[in-house]
Amino acid sequence: MSYCYCINPKCQQRNNPDHLNFCSTCDTPLRIKEQYRLVEPLRELNERGNAEVFVAIDDKAGTEKVLKVLQNPKLLEMFKREAQTLQRMRHPGIPCVKSDGYFSFVLNENSGKELHCLVMEKIEGQNLEQWLKQNKPINQALALKWLRELTKILGMLHQNDLFHRDIKLSNIMLKSDGQLVLIDFGTIREMTVTYHAKMNSNRELTSIVSPGYSPLELMNGKGVPQSDFYALGRCLVHLLTNVHPLDLPANGETGKLLWRDSAPQVSTWLADLIDDLIAPFPANRPSNTQEILERLETEKVLPLLKQSWRRNPSLKWLVLNIVLLVFNLISLFVYNNKPFTKVSVEAPSSKVQVLINKGAKNSN
Repeated sequence: MSYCYCINPKCQQRNNPDHLNFCSTCDTPLRIKEQYRLVEPLRELNERGNAEVFVAIDDKAGTEKVLKVLQNPKLLEMFKREAQTLQRMRHPGIPCVKSDGYFSFVLNENSGKELHCLVMEKIEGQNLEQWLKQNKPINQALALKWLRELTKILGMLHQNDLFHRDIKLSNIMLKSDGQLVLIDFGTIREMTVTYHAKMNSNRELTSIVSPGYSPLELMNGKGVPQSDFYALGRCLVHLLTNVHPLDLPANGETGKLLWRDSAPQVSTWLADLIDDLIAPFPANRPSNTQEILERLETEKVLPLLKQSWRRNPSLKWLVLNIVLLVFNLISLFVYNNKPFTKVSVEAPSSKVQVLINKGAKNSN
């Protein structure tokens, strides 16, 4: 027998036979908005939690969706911000939410209790935390692929003055086609004037703590876009070592994570980039996603040149000669286009004005 779940968090018996239209315990409608049936909880059901998440059947579309139900009214502003962000973002690495995906739902006429709901695209696949438990540490090639994908997703968010604030392996989904998708935008934040004003004052801000992934400034409620880079770097360390960042040693004086010995497959330049991402202070991390992508592209070209040089040593000298030629041509152009200057030459009897062309030979 198949079941569907009652959306009422205070219901004592929430699973019901699928053919019923109303909960047999509390009489709450089982078809949300006359369209969605909750068929599987994705988190442990807990009426004291912040939100519950279900797999839902969309009876109109005949497809599965994810339906998130807010339980903590104090988080309503963040919940609405999540909905608005997902409604306006269009990217294969971000779950899709349609314009009518956010709505409120009254449990029943007697209670009058209103629940806020968000319906989004269901991402088929595993999150990276689940994936890593079944696989070995990733190699450098896969680390580079995933780093590029996630950086581009963050680039779209940051360009819209948004940052995620809760990047960790369990919030990154791996689809069957190999595409990564960033999920759980419940902590998304916009870099508004109001937010900057709060950061510069002693006013209370929401702190986000995912142990091992959250930087200190985020735990203190002072998150910035570079906080996402820190969490991204920590995710890479976890994937490359298969050791949770909390279980890795750190330098007692600098706070720098000591992980390189646990990932011998990583080249020095990539390890340096990851260390920059997870630098303890935001100012020491890359300033934006474009800087990260540029560093990745630079290192992508250099190995190809080195490989070509090994196969054809004469190519190395050709490239060097071309570089020197270009440099000389630029220098000659600058030299020949400098303006005339007057130089005073003191003589015993008189002061002689000599005109010198800096691009030609000295003349009287």
